[in-house]
Amino acid sequence: MLSLAHKLQRVLPFYYGWVVVGAAGTAVFARMAPNITTLTIFILPLSAEFGWSRTLISGSVSVGALAALVLSPAVGWCIDRFGARPVLVVSVLVLGLAMTSMAWATVPLTFYIAFASARVVFHTSAPIGASTVSARWFIKKRGRAIGIVFLCGAIGGLVFTMLSAQMIEHFSMKTAWIVIGLVVFGVSVAPSLLLVIERPEDMGLLPDNENPSVAVEERDLLSPVEENHENDSWTFPEAAKTKAFWMLFFAGMAMFCVNTGTNVHIGAYYLDQGLTLTVAAVAISIGWIVSACGSVVWGWVLEKIEARRAYSVVFMILCVSTVYLLTVDSTAGALIAAILIGSVSSGSNVIIAIMYANYFGRNSLGRIRGVSETGVLLGQATGPLLAGILFDSRGSYSFVFLLFGGIALAGSLIVLQARPPVRARPLIAAP
Repeated sequence: MLSLAHKLQRVLPFYYGWVVVGAAGTAVFARMAPNITTLTIFILPLSAEFGWSRTLISGSVSVGALAALVLSPAVGWCIDRFGARPVLVVSVLVLGLAMTSMAWATVPLTFYIAFASARVVFHTSAPIGASTVSARWFIKKRGRAIGIVFLCGAIGGLVFTMLSAQMIEHFSMKTAWIVIGLVVFGVSVAPSLLLVIERPEDMGLLPDNENPSVAVEERDLLSPVEENHENDSWTFPEAAKTKAFWMLFFAGMAMFCVNTGTNVHIGAYYLDQGLTLTVAAVAISIGWIVSACGSVVWGWVLEKIEARRAYSVVFMILCVSTVYLLTVDSTAGALIAAILIGSVSSGSNVIIAIMYANYFGRNSLGRIRGVSETGVLLGQATGPLLAGILFDSRGSYSFVFLLFGGIALAGSLIVLQARPPVRARPLIAAP
């Protein structure tokens, strides 16, 4: 694969790292095939054809999250041990097969196996692999690079949701599953296999296409904290001993507990408020568009301000959007909420990936992200369940949104304390 990369590097007018970002982005685009909004489109057809309850269908999401929770550390280890490219290739192959096979999943067991397998890729190997390899190619421009990766994901969320609806409406549910699987294969397998190179050093390059002499001079000017950002020697055991790692771990859990818990129930809440399914669908689409644009914007912002401050802003927007839902009873209100929620979705994905790379370097980033992702998965599993229990016990979402708003507000204050870890310098004995 290096021969093709070297040939492209010689003829391309720009740094090969952007090719890696684009190729990794195709895997993140494909990962959105089994996203929640896609499954939402299939719920009524599945219920009508097989007589399955909505609880049974939505249970596949929980099974996928549990499987990803178990496998996420192993996925991170594989990325560090074997590289992001083979992990991404295997992931998109599994994803394509899983989505295609759902055309013949006519009993709950086979449906659960197929959809849960796809959700493991959605949660772990595709986003961790893509963001890890992109972070290895960039330091100064890491924000915009990872922003572009998750821009591809937001576009995928919109495309697969619309594609599912059109295929079901004009053809059949079976055709929809097959077409989704073929799109996954067509978009992501070849770029992941042929264009992803693990590190710029493998091609005789440096991150950001730096000139070696300039890079050395700039590194000499770094402060101890800034120098740590470029230090690749943090292993997972070392990272796990830092306060910063665990603050980011629990911040991710809180972020996705609130965000996922709200998003899973928001459609039902809109109906309770007297809005229509059409309004809900339009709001979801607007959210995806904002998320797509926001991924690039947040990437640019993170090159201008410190990541923990940007993360605090995202938590604050999450707080405002959650509490604001209490006032939504019109189309305009739902669209404003969608803009806020889309901003949070894009910001959280981009900022988390960048903070781990900035704080702990490049060498063991896969394993560090693999373990940290279990916090995100715990939040995603807890939020919807907590919201459902509180709604059933109280008969409304008012307390749910107030509680979630409080969690987000606390997160915005706490994450400011997640400063970059600094490696203790060895003491030099006096002569």
